Amino acid sequence: MITLEQFIVETEQEFPLATGEFSQLLRDIGLAAKMVNREVNKAGLVDILGYTGNVNVQGEEVQKLDMFANEQFLHFLSIGGQVC
Repeated sequence: MITLEQFIVETEQEFPLATGEFSQLLRDIGLAAKMVNREVNKAGLVDILGYTGNVNVQGEEVQKLDMFANEQFLHFLSIGGQVC
């Protein structure tokens, strides 16, 4: 088993014309996923479980953990500079 970072570095080396932009995007996604994973592991302890009181465009009740995950991905993708 290898880490995501090891995979990114090894794979990028196979593409000599790679600019590193896609690699950075993958790193940003990985970091957001780590933050979400951390909160999932302690979800019952930090009041991140349950309904937010909102309904999404599909008519589903928005869960606190879903909202947190969405915020984390938006945050890390926006500061990474690879998406607009």
